[in-house]
Amino acid sequence: MAESIIKLMSDYHNFDDGLVMSFGFFYPTREPPAVQGTFYAKNHALPGDQWDTVTIVVRDIVEFHAQWRGNQANSICAGVHLVRFGDLWCLDVDGAYGSLEDPRSIDEVRQYGDCYAIGRGVDFHISEDRNVDIFANIFSGGAG
Repeated sequence: MAESIIKLMSDYHNFDDGLVMSFGFFYPTREPPAVQGTFYAKNHALPGDQWDTVTIVVRDIVEFHAQWRGNQANSICAGVHLVRFGDLWCLDVDGAYGSLEDPRSIDEVRQYGDCYAIGRGVDFHISEDRNVDIFANIFSGGAG
């Protein structure tokens, strides 16, 4: 799994200049809580202008933190970091870690990260559907 994560992050350049479509926790059936981040990003490993929707799920959450400011843009400026610390995986969105590409420790994530999840497992899925509009799909039935 670690090799596929490294390739994912390399192919998408840590999602720089991509978009955060959603980030939040959920309760899978018969499993511990999980966090799902959905991102819209360019695949730099392919020729042309290939943008994909990438969903990353951190399973068996031990810590979750999301601090969003009102009117905050959903563009990714400092990148998405998916790092393993021992037996834990950390998904961090736009944490500023100086000139380093990834945080060096969970304590550093806690100190500088505004939006992160730490858990015991990770999965991801790539969809080439570049017309995904989560908001429209959620509210397409029309609210009264």
